[in-house]
Amino acid sequence: MSDDRAGAAVGRLVADGVLSQEQADAVLAALAVERASVLTRGKVLAEIAAYLGAGLLFGGIFLVLASSWEDLGRPVRVGVLAVVAAGLLFGGILLAGALFTRPSVHSPRARLATVLFALASVALAAAVGTAFEDGSIDAAWVFACTAGAVVAVLGYLALPSVLGMLVCACFVPAAVAGMLTDVFDLDDVWGSVAVLLLGGAWFALTGIGALFEKWAGYLIAIVTSVAAAQSIDVEGRIWAYGLTALVALVCFALYATERSAVLVIGGGVSIALAAGEAVSEWTDDALGAAAVVVAIGAITLAIGAFQLTRSQKKPS
Repeated sequence: MSDDRAGAAVGRLVADGVLSQEQADAVLAALAVERASVLTRGKVLAEIAAYLGAGLLFGGIFLVLASSWEDLGRPVRVGVLAVVAAGLLFGGILLAGALFTRPSVHSPRARLATVLFALASVALAAAVGTAFEDGSIDAAWVFACTAGAVVAVLGYLALPSVLGMLVCACFVPAAVAGMLTDVFDLDDVWGSVAVLLLGGAWFALTGIGALFEKWAGYLIAIVTSVAAAQSIDVEGRIWAYGLTALVALVCFALYATERSAVLVIGGGVSIALAAGEAVSEWTDDALGAAAVVVAIGAITLAIGAFQLTRSQKKPS
């Protein structure tokens, strides 16, 4: 029954003296709650059906391609992947509101659109990589990652989401490092430095609140920065663990102004990794030096825990 018909029926009961106005208001409120519950269940079921349908569709496409991939020529492979990517992009654009009203970033429609954008970036990367594979260009994977990065970034700008951030974090560093090392033929160190700067950019963008979720932004920044720092190998590992320790200091400095568990955990893991590498290199893997590091860590932890306990016991 529609809202107007239900309201009219209850109004007649009030006019006939069957219900008081307070009872009528209670009935209408109960009907509104029940109607909202039904609508919510309908949206959840519709969202589940959409994801299930998408999974079955792409699972079927994957099975068809896997069974006949070797028999298909490169143009057909590229064409199939390009059509899949275009379909995903078109569906994502429709859901994101380019032709209709723009959805809330937390709505089921927006969540499905972000999944379609993510899959589109992967499909387009596969299409570009297939187009350049076994050709005169050795850096097919670089162009594939670049294509995926472009779609991932545009998809995130159209509809910000955690999934969009993660897809950008996968494609963008690979594309930047690959361009510098495989296309412009620079040393691998420059690729690592560029990715380290990307990690710094993630820290900066997250700190000023320019990204969708701060915890995800800091997590991506830490993982990207530490991975880049660990890949730098110049005259030993001093730069690797030194820059990793710097990442830890950045995390602790940010944690002093912003209480985020990701920052303190990331800082702790980074400093542990840097300290372990430093001691291992300085002492030629001596067991005694490692035991000293463990003892220092335990003492520091005990002091910190003691100070926290004292601060909680102090009267406010």
